[in-house]
Amino acid sequence: MIALSLVPLVLTAGPLEVSLVQVQTGKPLGEEVPFDVKPMGYEPGVRLAFLVRGENLVAFKDDSVEVKSFKLGDGREWSRTRSGKANWEQESFAKVSDDGKVGRFSVKFPGDLFGVIEGASLDATVTAITASKSEEKKIELTAGDKTKHPLGPFEISAGGGGGLFGGGGDGTAITITGNHQAVVEVSVIDGGAKLDGNGSSWSNDAKTYNFDKAKGEKLAVTVRYWTDLKEEVVPFKMEPAKK
Repeated sequence: MIALSLVPLVLTAGPLEVSLVQVQTGKPLGEEVPFDVKPMGYEPGVRLAFLVRGENLVAFKDDSVEVKSFKLGDGREWSRTRSGKANWEQESFAKVSDDGKVGRFSVKFPGDLFGVIEGASLDATVTAITASKSEEKKIELTAGDKTKHPLGPFEISAGGGGGLFGGGGDGTAITITGNHQAVVEVSVIDGGAKLDGNGSSWSNDAKTYNFDKAKGEKLAVTVRYWTDLKEEVVPFKMEPAKK
């Protein structure tokens, strides 16, 4: 166990409040250490997890973290490489609660930072996406028909199942093209029965929602989406504890 002398500042940006809730440090290990011997959940470098509280949170914009400064306890500036490239990574799969009141995101820095993360300071921002108004649109699609149809601010089509996460080759898929962060929920009714969801996958601005295989041809599809998405740049910091 390593005790870190860090002060997780609570910062308020408009209605949003950010605080540091977890620091995970991993010493880089050599290739001679097998995967199953490494500690459970092991990752080299430093991972900083932040919690955001507020109202109307929807998501955190991908790759939106900007680090102005990450100064280590020994005085070194660690936010950029020697050539000036960003030395951090905003982790994927940030999460926001269903009620939009709390969310989390994480930032990673590489290197052997044992002994120097204590006393480190961070000054950075992340872009939060918020919204408070939504509406629904309904459309009837033919299973397997990949023709795109306009639906609100999107284009929508039906096709074969499958995808990165679940779905399978014989499922039902609904593909929506547009800003998929605006989509709240997609539901499919097949002959009066609601199909169970089977995950989703996306590429660029097209996102495919996978469902169980439909028995009929005609699908009643309902899409609920946010109509007032906004981006807000939110600052977050940490400072070394005062001795």
